[in-house]
Amino acid sequence: SSQSHFAPFDIAFVDADKTRLMDYVDALVSNDRLLKKGGLIIVDNVLWKGLVLDANNSVHNSSDETTPTGSSEEKEMLKKNRRARKLAMNMHQFNSEVVNDERVEVVMMPIRDGLSLIRK
Repeated sequence: SSQSHFAPFDIAFVDADKTRLMDYVDALVSNDRLLKKGGLIIVDNVLWKGLVLDANNSVHNSSDETTPTGSSEEKEMLKKNRRARKLAMNMHQFNSEVVNDERVEVVMMPIRDGLSLIRK
């Protein structure tokens, strides 16, 4: 087939749906025709605005869950904060899963929002 003429990638950069990162990494790791053995996966935003560092402590903070009686601007800010904390928990879960995946080696770099270098 014509696909057999294409070599697998050496590197893949993943900056995608934060709820499906492990699916993307698994697809790359489990398919040698997609990413070569020894290939590198770079995942962006693994520290998600620094919120991943305290994801376990801040996610269930009930004082942030109340509906503010203030302006619509305050309500919008709270909504964004909830979304950011939820995404931080997704990233925390991803980081925990990938570091325990025996098929790969992982180095997390605390550059900006965090990068994980994952070697297959």
